[in-house]
Amino acid sequence: MSRFCLQIFLLLSSFFYSGPKYGVQKIWLFSKVQYFGNVPVNPNGNQLKGYQFTLTCYLKICKKLESPDWQTAYFNGNRYKVNILPITQDSVIVGTLKNTHSIIVIKDSSGTKLVQLILTKQTNIHNVIMVGFELEGTLNNNNVHLESNECVVELSPSIMP
Repeated sequence: MSRFCLQIFLLLSSFFYSGPKYGVQKIWLFSKVQYFGNVPVNPNGNQLKGYQFTLTCYLKICKKLESPDWQTAYFNGNRYKVNILPITQDSVIVGTLKNTHSIIVIKDSSGTKLVQLILTKQTNIHNVIMVGFELEGTLNNNNVHLESNECVVELSPSIMP
Protein backbone atom coordinates (compact mmCIF):
# COMPACT_ATOMS: atom_id res chain seq x y z
CA MET A 1 0.00 0.00 0.00
CA SER A 2 2.78 2.44 0.91
CA ARG A 3 4.52 1.72 -2.40
CA PHE A 4 1.30 2.48 -4.26
CA CYS A 5 0.90 5.78 -2.38
CA LEU A 6 4.50 6.69 -3.17
CA GLN A 7 3.95 6.02 -6.88
CA ILE A 8 0.83 8.20 -6.91
CA PHE A 9 2.69 10.97 -5.08
CA LEU A 10 5.58 10.86 -7.56
CA LEU A 11 3.19 10.85 -10.50
CA LEU A 12 1.21 13.82 -9.17
CA SER A 13 4.29 15.81 -8.18
CA SER A 14 5.83 15.34 -11.63
CA PHE A 15 2.53 16.40 -13.20
CA PHE A 16 2.26 19.60 -11.15
CA TYR A 17 5.96 20.49 -11.31
CA SER A 18 6.41 22.98 -14.13
CA GLY A 19 10.16 23.36 -13.83
CA PRO A 20 12.04 26.52 -12.99
CA LYS A 21 9.96 29.69 -12.98
CA TYR A 22 10.13 31.41 -16.39
CA GLY A 23 12.93 29.03 -17.38
CA VAL A 24 15.35 30.56 -14.85
CA GLN A 25 17.40 27.68 -13.45
CA LYS A 26 19.96 29.67 -11.45
CA ILE A 27 20.49 33.27 -10.31
CA TRP A 28 23.86 34.74 -9.32
CA LEU A 29 24.28 38.20 -7.76
CA PHE A 30 27.61 40.02 -7.58
CA SER A 31 28.49 43.34 -5.99
CA LYS A 32 31.60 45.37 -6.61
CA VAL A 33 33.04 48.69 -5.53
CA GLN A 34 34.71 50.61 -8.34
CA TYR A 35 37.02 53.45 -7.35
CA PHE A 36 37.57 56.35 -9.71
CA GLY A 37 41.19 56.77 -10.82
CA ASN A 38 40.86 60.54 -10.63
CA VAL A 39 38.66 61.90 -7.87
CA PRO A 40 35.74 63.69 -9.53
CA VAL A 41 34.84 67.24 -8.52
CA ASN A 42 31.69 69.27 -8.99
CA PRO A 43 31.69 72.67 -10.80
CA ASN A 44 32.60 74.38 -7.51
CA GLY A 45 35.73 72.24 -7.15
CA ASN A 46 34.40 70.14 -4.26
CA GLN A 47 35.30 66.46 -4.31
CA LEU A 48 32.48 64.07 -5.09
CA LYS A 49 32.13 60.51 -3.91
CA GLY A 50 35.20 58.71 -5.31
CA TYR A 51 33.58 55.31 -5.86
CA GLN A 52 30.48 53.60 -7.13
CA PHE A 53 28.75 50.43 -6.02
CA THR A 54 27.70 48.07 -8.81
CA LEU A 55 25.30 45.16 -8.67
CA THR A 56 25.26 42.60 -11.47
CA CYS A 57 23.03 39.59 -11.96
CA TYR A 58 23.57 36.51 -14.11
CA LEU A 59 20.78 34.10 -15.05
CA LYS A 60 21.06 30.55 -16.34
CA ILE A 61 17.92 30.03 -18.39
CA CYS A 62 16.43 27.26 -20.48
CA LYS A 63 17.01 27.75 -24.22
CA LYS A 64 13.67 26.19 -25.13
CA LEU A 65 11.50 28.58 -23.12
CA GLU A 66 10.75 32.20 -23.90
CA SER A 67 12.37 34.45 -21.32
CA PRO A 68 10.68 37.50 -19.82
CA ASP A 69 11.78 41.00 -20.73
CA TRP A 70 13.16 41.97 -17.32
CA GLN A 71 12.73 45.69 -16.68
CA THR A 72 13.05 46.39 -12.95
CA ALA A 73 14.95 44.85 -10.04
CA TYR A 74 14.72 45.47 -6.30
CA PHE A 75 17.48 44.82 -3.79
CA ASN A 76 18.20 46.15 -0.27
CA GLY A 77 15.51 48.83 -0.51
CA ASN A 78 16.73 50.11 -3.87
CA ARG A 79 15.08 50.04 -7.26
CA TYR A 80 17.23 49.25 -10.32
CA LYS A 81 16.69 49.59 -14.05
CA VAL A 82 17.56 46.34 -15.85
CA ASN A 83 19.50 46.13 -19.11
CA ILE A 84 19.69 42.63 -20.58
CA LEU A 85 22.98 41.54 -22.12
CA PRO A 86 22.89 38.11 -23.82
CA ILE A 87 26.10 36.12 -23.43
CA THR A 88 27.18 34.35 -26.61
CA GLN A 89 29.96 32.26 -25.07
CA ASP A 90 29.39 29.09 -23.05
CA SER A 91 31.12 30.67 -20.04
CA VAL A 92 31.92 34.08 -18.61
CA ILE A 93 34.61 35.30 -16.21
CA VAL A 94 32.77 37.42 -13.65
CA GLY A 95 35.73 38.66 -11.60
CA THR A 96 37.66 37.67 -8.48
CA LEU A 97 36.33 37.04 -5.00
CA LYS A 98 37.16 39.84 -2.59
CA ASN A 99 38.46 37.65 0.24
CA THR A 100 40.24 34.83 -1.60
CA HIS A 101 41.03 36.46 -4.96
CA SER A 102 39.77 33.30 -6.66
CA ILE A 103 38.51 33.78 -10.20
CA ILE A 104 34.77 33.25 -10.66
CA VAL A 105 33.67 31.58 -13.89
CA ILE A 106 30.05 30.83 -14.72
CA LYS A 107 29.33 28.13 -17.31
CA ASP A 108 26.12 27.17 -19.01
CA SER A 109 25.09 23.56 -19.40
CA SER A 110 23.34 21.56 -22.07
CA GLY A 111 20.03 23.18 -23.00
CA THR A 112 20.74 26.43 -21.15
CA LYS A 113 22.12 29.85 -21.93
CA LEU A 114 23.56 32.66 -19.82
CA VAL A 115 22.21 36.20 -19.60
CA GLN A 116 23.76 39.14 -17.79
CA LEU A 117 21.50 41.74 -16.21
CA ILE A 118 23.20 45.10 -15.79
CA LEU A 119 21.49 46.90 -12.93
CA THR A 120 21.48 50.69 -12.71
CA LYS A 121 20.29 52.18 -9.42
CA GLN A 122 17.22 54.38 -9.84
CA THR A 123 15.78 55.26 -6.44
CA ASN A 124 15.64 54.29 -2.79
CA ILE A 125 12.38 52.81 -1.63
CA HIS A 126 11.52 54.22 1.77
CA ASN A 127 9.59 52.37 4.47
CA VAL A 128 9.75 49.05 2.61
CA ILE A 129 11.33 45.99 4.16
CA MET A 130 12.68 43.84 1.35
CA VAL A 131 14.29 40.48 1.74
CA GLY A 132 16.24 39.04 -1.14
CA PHE A 133 16.33 40.03 -4.77
CA GLU A 134 13.29 40.63 -6.98
CA LEU A 135 12.88 40.96 -10.73
CA GLU A 136 9.87 42.36 -12.57
CA GLY A 137 9.20 42.24 -16.28
CA THR A 138 6.77 41.19 -18.97
CA LEU A 139 6.17 37.95 -20.85
CA ASN A 140 3.50 37.70 -23.56
CA ASN A 141 2.05 41.05 -22.43
CA ASN A 142 1.66 39.80 -18.84
CA ASN A 143 3.50 41.16 -15.82
CA VAL A 144 5.82 38.61 -14.26
CA HIS A 145 7.66 38.55 -10.95
CA LEU A 146 10.61 36.46 -9.77
CA GLU A 147 12.13 36.37 -6.28
CA SER A 148 15.44 34.98 -5.10
CA ASN A 149 17.11 34.66 -1.72
CA GLU A 150 20.54 34.04 -3.24
CA CYS A 151 23.39 35.65 -1.33
CA VAL A 152 25.32 38.45 -2.98
CA VAL A 153 28.93 37.56 -3.74
CA GLU A 154 31.34 40.45 -3.19
CA LEU A 155 34.00 40.87 -5.88
CA SER A 156 37.39 42.49 -5.47
CA PRO A 157 37.24 46.27 -5.93
CA SER A 158 38.71 47.83 -9.04
CA ILE A 159 40.02 51.22 -10.12
CA MET A 160 38.29 52.82 -13.09
CA PRO A 161 40.37 54.82 -15.57
